[in-house]
Amino acid sequence: MQTFVSDGSPSESLSDALGTTDVAINRYRLSPGEGLPSGLHTHLDQEEVFYVIEGTVTFDTLSEPVAVDAGEAVRFAPGEYQTGANTGESPAVVLAIGAPRESEQVRVPLDCPDCGHRGLSPEFDGELRLACPDCGGEHRTRGCPACGNAEMEVASGEGEGETIVVCPDCGAERSEPRWA
Repeated sequence: MQTFVSDGSPSESLSDALGTTDVAINRYRLSPGEGLPSGLHTHLDQEEVFYVIEGTVTFDTLSEPVAVDAGEAVRFAPGEYQTGANTGESPAVVLAIGAPRESEQVRVPLDCPDCGHRGLSPEFDGELRLACPDCGGEHRTRGCPACGNAEMEVASGEGEGETIVVCPDCGAERSEPRWA
């Protein structure tokens, strides 16, 4: 048997501390306005459950936002796009539980500039590149034009199914990435 004692960090992997093999468990402490890592994304091979321990976390999807209060949980099936943020005025604590533990098929809802396929695969080789599972194209973005931050995140747009890219540092928004 293994136990876990929180050190109070903003994010902690309980999976590593507990030695889980089939389930990923992470705890996040979010300040007001702070979001979960990764922006709008889905796992094609993993379902995720988020249990809010304190505060309120609002999950954006491609259809409508879902507010989850302390003591409540939300489940996202494989293939459902989501991201979450603390929309309250006090800190929020949330457990993120995913099964299976390792996810190899992550997608972000962006269109391939070569073939138009929706759902690019983020891959890291020292910097982020977005691979198209349909045509095999590999793309890099040029980052935020306002502040120069290298990474932008995908977020829900105004209409159902619409997406935008947002700078996590300065909040600048664009309707689509600037491709390198």
